Amino acid sequence: MKKNYATLAAILMTVGLTAQTTGLDFTANDCDGMSHTLFADLEAGNAVVIDLVMMGCPSCIPATLAIANDVIPNTADPSRVKFYSIGYTNSVTCAQMLSWRSGMGLSHPVFAGMSAQTTHYGGMGMPTVVVLGGGTAHTVHYNELGHSASDNPDIIAAVNEALASTNSVAEGEYTSVGVSPNPTSDVLTISGTTWTNARVLDLQGREVLNARLVNSKLDVADLVTGAYVVYLTDAKGAVGTARFEKK
Repeated sequence: MKKNYATLAAILMTVGLTAQTTGLDFTANDCDGMSHTLFADLEAGNAVVIDLVMMGCPSCIPATLAIANDVIPNTADPSRVKFYSIGYTNSVTCAQMLSWRSGMGLSHPVFAGMSAQTTHYGGMGMPTVVVLGGGTAHTVHYNELGHSASDNPDIIAAVNEALASTNSVAEGEYTSVGVSPNPTSDVLTISGTTWTNARVLDLQGREVLNARLVNSKLDVADLVTGAYVVYLTDAKGAVGTARFEKK
């Protein structure tokens, strides 16, 4: 039976009638098994783009491809933009999301269904695109139901605004930390003696390593070649950050 997407969209638009000005936190494993906490991503100085998607939605795939290939590469700092695709309802499974992502040739984090996210951002618009920033303010800079290519400049502007808002927070709350050697092939030495824990993310925002430091050193030998961001914490709750290359 042919699906009536217009009717379905109208029904889904009634879910969650009020768009929000602040994000809704979540802690969840993506469909590759990596853990993510939305507010931690924002508080680490990143902008986050979320697209809530439906399987079989004819406009969701072009939107996701546009965000990945046209929007994020043209923002002020793509290395600080995380992109998450999330199933619009709890019935969407990881198997569906992984197959959907694979069909587009993408590798960004995807999540099984989260109905609460859809409701929070005002209902499903096939897709719903959200841009968040603001560090500890967790601010929504863009929230639109549906997508067309003409929206891309507005999304880029929203991401840049989100990056600017996280810059001001990050500069006040996060210490820039020296690391060496950089690039490194095996062990990264962290400047300072108080850091105790390290969380390493790749440039797609996926956590690839979470470990305690030993004598201010972090073993990164098992990481694949590429660029990474490391977030450091100490016993008093201070947070530091650095970028490094694994060769």
